Amino acid sequence: MDYHSVLDDFVAKNREFCKHELQDEDWEAIALVAQWLKSFRSATTQMSMTKHPMLSWTHAIFRGLQDSLADSLHSLPNNTPPPLHQGLLNAHRKLSDYYGKSDESSYYTWASRMAQILL
Repeated sequence: MDYHSVLDDFVAKNREFCKHELQDEDWEAIALVAQWLKSFRSATTQMSMTKHPMLSWTHAIFRGLQDSLADSLHSLPNNTPPPLHQGLLNAHRKLSDYYGKSDESSYYTWASRMAQILL
């Protein structure tokens, strides 16, 4: 990570922050969160790139984000801090709640069919 050495150097030069120095397990947790955030950034970038966003593409991108979070959940190391595991699980559940709303709208049903045709 680009900021690992910068933060370590800062703490080394400022003794009052030594008690807040990040340990290896902290850096591992930061790496996990950074990886998850890349999925959200990618989804946001994909939805922001088009001049004419289409519901079918948004639906497909949203599903891809949900799948990415599910993959991350399945590949979490055993030593993942419980709050991080719970946070990722909560994010996946919230996306599932939103995705489940698609069953309530004929627009999403239509968009889903269009996405299957286009993909």
